[in-house]
Amino acid sequence: MKRHVAATLLGVLGLLVLDNHINWVPHDHGTLLEVSGRVVDARGWASEQWRRWHTPCPALKQHEAPDSAMGALLRTIQQHSLPDSLGAQLLQVQTQDDWAMAEVAFKTLNPSIVVLRQSAGAWQIQDSAVWSGSTAPWHAADFVRRYLRQQAPDLPETLLACFAIDLNRYGQGPGGLGPVDLKTSDRP
Repeated sequence: MKRHVAATLLGVLGLLVLDNHINWVPHDHGTLLEVSGRVVDARGWASEQWRRWHTPCPALKQHEAPDSAMGALLRTIQQHSLPDSLGAQLLQVQTQDDWAMAEVAFKTLNPSIVVLRQSAGAWQIQDSAVWSGSTAPWHAADFVRRYLRQQAPDLPETLLACFAIDLNRYGQGPGGLGPVDLKTSDRP
């Protein structure tokens, strides 16, 4: 068999094998990549990789929890959804100008990411800009950032882009792409 015929045949067979194992699957008004029956959010993963390499995170104030300066912020969160919020504990807080993003753990509620804004010296929770729960099968960091951007359009882009979002806590495991079986995922 001639080399160009063998190369063409090998290329066609390779494409057929790929076609049998890789598909784009529509899901929740988006598209996921299915590889041998496992679903991944390739777009979300790629978006997060791009963000990590192209977003400088210079001027944010990172607060180590607990930070006495964040007492008023924590009290605001603790009073927001009584009685479950009373035991809230700050996991991380970042501030920029009069905005803050806080990750909070509760005893009886899912961990949450809360967007707050300071007005007249008092912190106010932006009610629609709170994330809690799993993002599966979507990539957690990308999904949460897009959601918070939609809910709080005035939130500084640097604050949103530089806030660390734990993939284990909000969706995927340590692999980052987060393969999930759509039949068994429990989206909220």
